[in-house]
Amino acid sequence: MGTEHADVAKEKIIEWNPKVLFVDLGTLQTTPSAIDELKTDESYQTLDAVKSDKVYGVLPYNYYASNYGSVLADAYYVGSVLYPDQFADIDPAEKADEIYTFLVGEPVFDELNAYYDNLGFTQIKL
Repeated sequence: MGTEHADVAKEKIIEWNPKVLFVDLGTLQTTPSAIDELKTDESYQTLDAVKSDKVYGVLPYNYYASNYGSVLADAYYVGSVLYPDQFADIDPAEKADEIYTFLVGEPVFDELNAYYDNLGFTQIKL
């Protein structure tokens, strides 16, 4: 499996005009962060997701290697946001700890989330 990724032009994001955005909180380590850009860039202010407060934080999962625990945990969170009825019985943070406990032997969601200003699995207020 490769380390492929996609770069998307800001103009394309504006054209797509997503109704919901999930922000990789790993961008908090950059200046400006994705959250900073959503708050300050007038182009992003036109997005339906930004105007309707449908911006959510997910834990980063790819840095030097893929963190498959975070991939799975993020997937449950995204599912709970997009399909709340189907995920009504799932608490994403509890599910994350269940996954992390299985993979690394202990529940580490709170510890990981603390690195990202506790914005993981939350609606981000811009």
